[in-house]
Amino acid sequence: MRVSQLSPLSIPAQDIPRAVRFYREVFDLPSVFGKHESAHLSLHGEGITFIENAAPTNVQVIVKDTPADIQNHFINYFVPETRPAEVIDQATHFFIADFEGNTIEVIAK
Repeated sequence: MRVSQLSPLSIPAQDIPRAVRFYREVFDLPSVFGKHESAHLSLHGEGITFIENAAPTNVQVIVKDTPADIQNHFINYFVPETRPAEVIDQATHFFIADFEGNTIEVIAK
């Protein structure tokens, strides 16, 4: 996926390695390597971190992919939609969840 924005950049997680793997694979986000790095993934040079023992939240991801490409990507990665996609203000909104209990709204603009 071609992610242009992700919010928040600090995401609650119960299992950080599992969360990193999910966001890296599903959203094609690059890993941040280094013993002293505080971030786990990055987007346009900004660090994305996962926080243990925080309450689940809503994550919003804006992508530059077509709705058909997004649906195929979800199918390829076995990511079920939690409710049907909606068209709002000429953008298609998809709704999924991660294994950490966070709801994710993926917006195709």
